[in-house]
Amino acid sequence: MKTESTSSTAECKSTRYSACLLFSANALARAITTIGDEEFGKLGLTYSHAYLLREVIDNPGVTPTHLSETLRLTPSTITRLIEKLELKGLVTRRHEGKNTFVDPTDGGTGMSNAIMEAWQRTGARYAEAIGEEQVKALTQQVFGAARALGEV
Repeated sequence: MKTESTSSTAECKSTRYSACLLFSANALARAITTIGDEEFGKLGLTYSHAYLLREVIDNPGVTPTHLSETLRLTPSTITRLIEKLELKGLVTRRHEGKNTFVDPTDGGTGMSNAIMEAWQRTGARYAEAIGEEQVKALTQQVFGAARALGEV
């Protein structure tokens, strides 16, 4: 049984799993993550660090709970991301009683434009690969599906 198409090396090869949403969604996630990792890696960040830093820049004094809810990440993941950004000197944590607040440092705030440029480069690469309108439509479909499945 033939499981791969060999019509073009530029095309993604189909497998017997290509019709499976789980397989295809994970293949897409790996492909877009690779692009994000490359672009944000130029800043010494992962895309997750960039999202979190951007939230902190836009909302100084934000709580880890708010970050967890906004970024849809577990509290333990948020803590690890904050710790990494602290080590890089991009955010600080302050404690008031039982509450923790996260603030950007001057260095973190200074990365704001670079983060936006990395997002723009990432989006441009997606658009170049599949088309700008397709990126918009796919983003809406994926977000809608995530919402329907209870993830956002």
